[in-house]
Amino acid sequence: MATFSVHFDGPITTDHKVSLRVLSKTYAHMQRALDRAYLLDHHGEVWKHARLKDDEYEESEFLAEYPREGGIILDAVKAGGERLVDLVHQAVRPIFALAAEEGIHQHQTIGAQLEARREYARRMGANTQHFQSLIDQPRPAWADAYSNRSIVKEIAQLVGMITPDRLDGSIVTLDLTGNRPYASLEFTGELARRFNARVSEKEVAQAFILEVNIRDLNRGNKYSRPKAKVLNLITNREVVLHLESDRDFLELHPFHTAERVNIFVAPMM
Repeated sequence: MATFSVHFDGPITTDHKVSLRVLSKTYAHMQRALDRAYLLDHHGEVWKHARLKDDEYEESEFLAEYPREGGIILDAVKAGGERLVDLVHQAVRPIFALAAEEGIHQHQTIGAQLEARREYARRMGANTQHFQSLIDQPRPAWADAYSNRSIVKEIAQLVGMITPDRLDGSIVTLDLTGNRPYASLEFTGELARRFNARVSEKEVAQAFILEVNIRDLNRGNKYSRPKAKVLNLITNREVVLHLESDRDFLELHPFHTAERVNIFVAPMM
């Protein structure tokens, strides 16, 4: 029998109760995390805007138990849901461990990452990997990272409910039992903030060459950076390029009427 328990204690509780908002968000985020785990288990990955089909809801749906006192403990169970709980734990535990490390994590800025990708493209030139090669041989690590993040971000929103200053001193503990029971994941407000910071980190992946037709080029203004709408000629899908600065706009502008142009791009992960 697969189970999860979410234990709230401290100022977020009143007489062994929590607000309807906290109650509903707890179950909603846990169920969505389990839905993502189901998609990962059955399809091998979670893609953008992925949704369960009508006949799949029953396979991932957990049954809520009566709340228990002790602060307040919210439980749910499902026969046959062990694999889903295992996947949730596998996604959450590494980020929890990183967030629990002492000291403040200094993530490299997007600007510094972009400069490193520019230098890579300057060095490699025409030998830079082409987008078509990524289509032919997808990188499993990219799909895995996106799939796991789709699970973890739901847990981040759940534990984030104890981060407001007015709830200082609150604790939320997540207990998961899949094919085996796992060690409790206990979040203080500070740890929940660090966990959320880890989940929201963005990384600029390695640059590659993309063949496009430029549909629209916007120089931006003092409130927004330049952007370009381009048609990916490999997938025939229109995408938005977020340009770092006016320099990128000026480099693209001479080619905005060309039917085809190869550009260096780096996806945000």
